[in-house]
Amino acid sequence: MGDIHKKTKKTVFKRIEIGGRKLLMRFFALLQPKKIYDHLPDDARKDKILLMRQDKLGDMAVTIPFFRALKQALPDSDIKILASRKNEILLKYDEFDRIIYDKHPLKFLHSLYKIFRFHPDIILDLQLKESATSTIYVIASRAKWRIRAVRPVKLPFDVYIKIGDDWHIREEMATLLGAVASQDIDNVSQAIKISEIERAFAIKFFSSVSVHRDKRIGLNISAGKPERMLNFAEYLKLCNGVIERGYTPIILYSPQDEMLAKRLVQIVKRAVLAPKTQNVLFAISLLENLRMLITPDTSMIHFASAMKIPVLAMFTANDWNCNRWLPWKVPYRFVHSRDHDTMDGIDIDEVIAKFDELNAEIDKISCSNR
Repeated sequence: MGDIHKKTKKTVFKRIEIGGRKLLMRFFALLQPKKIYDHLPDDARKDKILLMRQDKLGDMAVTIPFFRALKQALPDSDIKILASRKNEILLKYDEFDRIIYDKHPLKFLHSLYKIFRFHPDIILDLQLKESATSTIYVIASRAKWRIRAVRPVKLPFDVYIKIGDDWHIREEMATLLGAVASQDIDNVSQAIKISEIERAFAIKFFSSVSVHRDKRIGLNISAGKPERMLNFAEYLKLCNGVIERGYTPIILYSPQDEMLAKRLVQIVKRAVLAPKTQNVLFAISLLENLRMLITPDTSMIHFASAMKIPVLAMFTANDWNCNRWLPWKVPYRFVHSRDHDTMDGIDIDEVIAKFDELNAEIDKISCSNR
């Protein structure tokens, strides 16, 4: 009874929160300026710029190169990034000032105060979906130029940039950040910066595993949502398919899936359990030492892409989501499940066939580079 009562109480509070946000959005609609632009005027000041990316790890991983390109284009501008408590670690070794969004009321107010004090000339919301939190930050910023993607709602922004319905996330970011200044994205590093500490961690682990780098296949079993994970039998079949082809699966996992990973390694004797990692940067250091990563739809796709590791990705049957989050700037293959929201019906034989295709492409690239 106690659990039911707690669940009901939580549901009630969630409904109140959602209702409150809807009321806020209606209020924000009243604050939309009368004059709206589809581009940033040429004479707009760019001395101080705030970029809002306070969402997920994958979004941040994809966007970091565009932050660097903007800084390269505007070296004299003071550019700050609003990051979340979770995703700001990806910027640890980048030279950007950060303001941290935190749901804790006092910490949230402190971040609002920092943005108020910064008073940017331009504020850019990089989230496509309208957000009450982002809009509160925009109002607190007092920025003259408030930029976001076109949405079918009124908000207190004065520059709305048109984004394609079926664009990849990188194309979206190039267009939104390109509205501030023209960028040369190919002339900056695409990688997530890690230090010698994280690299030493990976070297120590792989030196204890007698498997050549070219035979290491990362298999990430975790996903941001449980419904995007395979079932245990599917992981077993995938591991065995990799081993039959002469490769060694390195089992990667999030802390909550550690027991599942250990169970997999107990049954599949030639699979190797990756070590526990202190944080996501240590996990990224492991990716650098793989031939390929096999993973469901999660941020690991974009970590591997950033580190130039080929990716075999597994998506649900949601075509829009797949097209938007495909790997980038690396050789890749992908497979759909049969269900729009889950991995139900994914064909492991098809995954293995795509594995063979991607391996052949990797070998071809390797030969041409010799």
